[in-house]
Amino acid sequence: MPLAEPPDRLSGFPRAVVAKSTVLARIHRAETDPLSFSTSGAGRFDVRPAGTLYLAATDDGAFLEVFRGSVVPAEEVSARRIAFLEVRRELELADVTSRSARRFGVTAAIHASPDYELCRRWAAAFEAERFDGIHYRLSHDPSSTETGVAFFGPPRRAAGRLRTVDDQPIGDELVERVRKRFGIVVVPSGGRTQ
Repeated sequence: MPLAEPPDRLSGFPRAVVAKSTVLARIHRAETDPLSFSTSGAGRFDVRPAGTLYLAATDDGAFLEVFRGSVVPAEEVSARRIAFLEVRRELELADVTSRSARRFGVTAAIHASPDYELCRRWAAAFEAERFDGIHYRLSHDPSSTETGVAFFGPPRRAAGRLRTVDDQPIGDELVERVRKRFGIVVVPSGGRTQ
């Protein structure tokens, strides 16, 4: 079933609460701040002009969303870092993983549809409804168990809601774990899988 247009009213839309002290993961380019928001308008749930910060519930999920191919050059991994961000104040999210979201026109397509424009219209509707963001399933996990948070800007909101508790290079342990779980292989430059 295709994803419908967002309705005029979202009163009663299911909510997911991210509790204070929850830690979320994000992979970012080494030269950027872990709290850098997507403001290009190109991401699935980008809201403009405020921007959106994409986070994952696990470091595996963060890796999966950034490195989407089955073979990843090692330079791409080393050009990034993994950050862990703690929720400082409870977040209230539109829960598009809830079965009851179906009565508003949400289907599983919201997680994986190539129609990003339609997904962005949903994000704008949720922002207008005063949600802090969206709780959704990560599209590159075929099991649909990894989840993410699309946190709405503007970026200055992040300072009061999130804080970086760790920011480090992506380690071999994570690389090996995603290889085993998802079959993603990191290879040296010009290298081939064996």
